[in-house]
Amino acid sequence: MAVEACSVQIRKRRVELVENWSKHLDPLLDRLFEMGAVTEEDLSFIKGGGLFGERDCMRTLLDVLQGRGEEPCQAFLFLLPKLEASNFTRTTNLSVKEPVSDHLQRHKDILARQHTPGNYLGSTSGLPKADWFTDITFSRHTERLVPVHFQHETSVVGDAFRAGRAQARGPEETCSFKDVYQSLLSASGDGVDLLSGVAGSGKTTVIKRLVQEWAVDADTQKIVLPLTFRELSLITEPQSLQVLLSDHYSHLKPILPELMTSNQGQLLLILDGLDEFCFPLDFEHTPKCSDPERELSVGAMVVNLIKRNLLPDISILLTSRPHAVTKVPQLLVNQFCSVLGFSPTQQRQYFERSSTSSQIAAAVWGFVSSHKPLQLMCHIPAFCWIVSTALHNGASCLFSDTVPRGGESQTSPSVEVGENQCHTSSESNTVINNRHAIGSRPVTITEIYCCFFKTILLFHVGGCVEDMHLNRLQDAPRVLKETKAKLRCLGALAFKGLLERRFVFDSVDLASFSLENNDLLRAFLVESLKVDRSSLTYEKNFQFIHTSVQEFLAALYYVLESLSGSDPFTGLKPNMGLLAPTVHTHLMSVISKLRRPQVLLRRRIKKALHWGERHQSGHLDLFCRFVSGLLVPKTRFILNGLFRDEPKSYLASCVPLLYASPPFVLQLLHSQLHSPSLSPERQLNVCHCLYEAKDPGLPERLQAWLKLLSQEGMGHCTVAYRDWSELAFLLQLSPDLQVLNLDAQGLDAEGLRRLLPVLPLFSTLRLAQNPLGPEGAEVLSVALQSPDCHIERLWVVSTGLGCEGVRIIAEGLKKNNTVFDLRMAINNIGDIGAASLAELLTTNRTLKDIRLRDNVVTDKGAELLKAALMDNTTLEYLWLFDNKFSKEGVRQLKEFSKNRPNLDIKVCY
Repeated sequence: MAVEACSVQIRKRRVELVENWSKHLDPLLDRLFEMGAVTEEDLSFIKGGGLFGERDCMRTLLDVLQGRGEEPCQAFLFLLPKLEASNFTRTTNLSVKEPVSDHLQRHKDILARQHTPGNYLGSTSGLPKADWFTDITFSRHTERLVPVHFQHETSVVGDAFRAGRAQARGPEETCSFKDVYQSLLSASGDGVDLLSGVAGSGKTTVIKRLVQEWAVDADTQKIVLPLTFRELSLITEPQSLQVLLSDHYSHLKPILPELMTSNQGQLLLILDGLDEFCFPLDFEHTPKCSDPERELSVGAMVVNLIKRNLLPDISILLTSRPHAVTKVPQLLVNQFCSVLGFSPTQQRQYFERSSTSSQIAAAVWGFVSSHKPLQLMCHIPAFCWIVSTALHNGASCLFSDTVPRGGESQTSPSVEVGENQCHTSSESNTVINNRHAIGSRPVTITEIYCCFFKTILLFHVGGCVEDMHLNRLQDAPRVLKETKAKLRCLGALAFKGLLERRFVFDSVDLASFSLENNDLLRAFLVESLKVDRSSLTYEKNFQFIHTSVQEFLAALYYVLESLSGSDPFTGLKPNMGLLAPTVHTHLMSVISKLRRPQVLLRRRIKKALHWGERHQSGHLDLFCRFVSGLLVPKTRFILNGLFRDEPKSYLASCVPLLYASPPFVLQLLHSQLHSPSLSPERQLNVCHCLYEAKDPGLPERLQAWLKLLSQEGMGHCTVAYRDWSELAFLLQLSPDLQVLNLDAQGLDAEGLRRLLPVLPLFSTLRLAQNPLGPEGAEVLSVALQSPDCHIERLWVVSTGLGCEGVRIIAEGLKKNNTVFDLRMAINNIGDIGAASLAELLTTNRTLKDIRLRDNVVTDKGAELLKAALMDNTTLEYLWLFDNKFSKEGVRQLKEFSKNRPNLDIKVCY
């Protein structure tokens, strides 16, 4: 049952509130002001210059609260029982000094209210407090993970979970929120901790949960002080740390000096959102400052806090997206944690909590778990919410057979991972379902976002009462058509922000796209306020509810403009006031009709796809996937009314018309896949684009790959580089596959390079009898040094490595602590290669088993290996069969082995 709005409760209780609380108006106003629920201007208005009585002032207060919205009303109702419990004695007697405990309790109350989970579209309505948060998974590291700059964040999260199941012997461990909470709130905890996670992974939610649990934790001695880098970015004038904290936590002003001098160890300063900080952090040249009363620029203040110059005994928690973690030098951070998001079990728990019945939850989970691309992205909690909204609230209405009833699971119409079929090893079960995606179920990411988008427009922006879903759905084309102009403006804002890599916008940005007082703002943008109490002003900032929503709206705008014949870049120019935006768009559309629409469409789609190819950062990957998906007529039909009537003459050659992108789109994507200059990460994203574009040949090609991999010992075969990229895509959708067996598949260095994004994720790499050479060794070295590396067994028998290839792999293994089984027989490494391995063994303590059969190693190489093994006591197996040892050399190796009972050396003449 939904919780009644706080403003409604105040309206119903108005008489009672005026009667019982008028005489306590002053403490009420003091607390509300401290909590930010009312401003100084409000206080003057409510008190009326002393001309009104208490009851009139109380009535004015209630009017002001209702006029300011739901949050101030919520703060007011939250405050009443707290004041009632304290009998108002301390707050009304100004001559009595409040004890420190009262200040701290008030601090907890205020932070608990401020860090209540957002109730966007009623997502927490009716939920008990215990169900506000679903557990998420963390990983803890002893060193900073270097961010992957060449993949979209959504791919990185899925890879991290996939690799985590390998249970590698590395410095990484998974942990729960409870572990993180206890580590941060322990009495002895100090120093700097860094928590990283992709957009939507739950970093800010972790902070909210931490504050909520700390507020009710009577045992902790820590005092939490949360700040956001977004707020700090608004401070343009020099300011002291003491003034900053006093302004932000005015209710702590009487005790802050004492806390900052004699009780620093009790403070936990949380700085949320390092990636949103606008000022540079210069850790080398920023002057040292240890005085919290000295005025500094906000950038210098942050640097001195992290370097332990300011308040050296406090604990600091930084949160950041992965691309910004390198702003802080690794040596200044005690502990690194990553937010991995939802495990499959936690995904299921989330759907159970967010659904209205267990049957619906089972149906949604059954659908998601049978579509691996969806489930992989559901590791991100924000995407899990989007999928839940699309499937639970929208897709069941938008498609008649989307979510099965009674919890039955559906099979994927395109790519599916199942069990007990097409084994590539004893540990892997993967199957490709080669039916074309011709059903009405949303199986691509683009279709899910279309369902989500339509759900928000129909059932939230427009309003929808219970049992009126069908009527609202029938009215969808009209609603979408009427909203098209506003959506175009919102999409243009999203597109411009994506091009400029901007995710936070101000009122000027909105005004330039005619988005003031727009209902869509509340649906797709989150507003944040920064109040300056000294000048009684505030500043508004806006950001999309999730970066992927911004990317979808940008792609929607781009495709809308391209299909209508308009130039997407024209809509990004400021409105000069000569023509209304709708008139200008219509005029440009008429002009474009005089040209060849098919040529223009091809040119613009080609331009979008080439953007993704040129930008190696990967930040346009999801945009390209959405563009590819929105070119499928059937996918666009979900948003019927927004696009012009299908089919168009220039799409008439598409066969089948509804179920795949136009042929020219598939041709563009395939030409990219053939490009020898495209990086492996971009090749992988092109495969994702083909999946979104519903390439009818993709399922058959992937099924052929599985059939090929399941047949060992086939001998050498010729495989195009494009196909290795498709294999990388397939392997990304196979999270249970831990052994990659590519023995004797004709895999060369270039093909191996295209598999690089997934190589570190397997526990066993079998690459025997492939012409890798030293160039292939370079690729393997990169994989071995990856922060996500979980390779335990590396088998590169007869791969043409030579002494140079072994040297390169040995260099990679020096920075690796996961590989314990190394097999490189028949590689002609000679004594020079043996010397490289001997040098490795002097420092490596992870390797347990090395096999070097038939490698032309002589007595000289054996002496080098024995010398290294004098210090290395962890190696257990060293196989040296069929090398060029003399009888004396063999005898000495056997004698050496006798003195090392834990080392088994296999050797023969």
